[in-house]
Amino acid sequence: MSYNGFLDPVNAKDPRAAAQNRMIEAFEKANPSIKIKVIVDPSGANGIRAARARAGAPDVIRVSNSQQPEYSSTGSILPIDDLVARDGIDTKDWLIPLDQTKVNGKLWGLQQDFRIPILVYRKSRFAEAQITTPPRTYEEVGALGAKLTKGATIGYAVPIGVTGGIGGAQAFNEFIISSMLAGNDGPLFAPDGRNIAFADDRLLLAATTVSDLFAKKASTPVTLQYGYNELQDGLRSGAVASASFGLYRYKGIEKAVADNDLAWAPAPSIAPDDKLTAYGFQLSINANSPNKEAAWEFVKFMTSPEAQILAARGGEVVARASVYNDPYFSTPEAADQSGWKDLVQERGRLVTYSVIQSIFNQIAGEEFQRMILLGSTPESVVSQVKSRYAEALSKS
Repeated sequence: MSYNGFLDPVNAKDPRAAAQNRMIEAFEKANPSIKIKVIVDPSGANGIRAARARAGAPDVIRVSNSQQPEYSSTGSILPIDDLVARDGIDTKDWLIPLDQTKVNGKLWGLQQDFRIPILVYRKSRFAEAQITTPPRTYEEVGALGAKLTKGATIGYAVPIGVTGGIGGAQAFNEFIISSMLAGNDGPLFAPDGRNIAFADDRLLLAATTVSDLFAKKASTPVTLQYGYNELQDGLRSGAVASASFGLYRYKGIEKAVADNDLAWAPAPSIAPDDKLTAYGFQLSINANSPNKEAAWEFVKFMTSPEAQILAARGGEVVARASVYNDPYFSTPEAADQSGWKDLVQERGRLVTYSVIQSIFNQIAGEEFQRMILLGSTPESVVSQVKSRYAEALSKS
């Protein structure tokens, strides 16, 4: 049976890959008639291509919540509501209840992990500027410009580049504007993932807020070319003093920074303690697979508490709530994971993304770049994003 994911089994440097190997080994031991072939797909291109083509393989696909509307719209992902009910899967034993992971009213996978933006910062840069408390709001972030952005140092990098991820300005959407657009209780896209559902005033607020960060020099035009890797490199070198970033890359940066000079805090928001958009990865079954029952057994195992504690030791913020009762989470090694778990539960919320999410990312990135570089207004960002997205949707 084939499993499509982004972790490479032969990557000895990635503790998450090592944990995945142990999980698969445990599954195969418990199910000797099933052997797993891992298909390494870092960008997710193979998975979505197979879904669009309605191919019979891979049997199981690791799908991010942000891509699930696109996957499910192909008709190639098996709804699992009946299987969850049949086998008595506990729908409450998750950091965010399983029902909230539904797209268009159905479950399309079981959650493996959760991610939420965090503020990553260099402690020495903050100490030099006599900043004793990490910023909680974007107004406080704006004040970093005068204190931190000097010479080649950027106080708070806003990444609006197009490199990395599924395409477009994904880092910008993931770490910053999705939370601004959805707010504390609003939608991002319609339940079927097609029409924009966030309010115009939320997009106007996002554009105004981002424009202000550049006007106050908290960020600089250099970051208009930043994606995931450029942001990571800047934090590692110290050229970036702080940024909203992915918790899944924190440990890698921490190991590369000398003198224990890296720290994290909850990501800033419009108002203190606003909700932040969380997402993660689900294991989904190919509806065209000839091995659906075996695939379901694999999905169940990989998201079970037994397997999830193995994933946790690889550094993931695993989805199952009961796993956090394990003694491992009382160790210093798990301190950051425990903090991130609390952040997901206290401030995380899931939203519905677009069936053409990468195109939306690109449109938003381009219009925000135009605002910063050419001086277009926040109101223009609102009208252009909406009209360009509607046109792209009509052609999809």
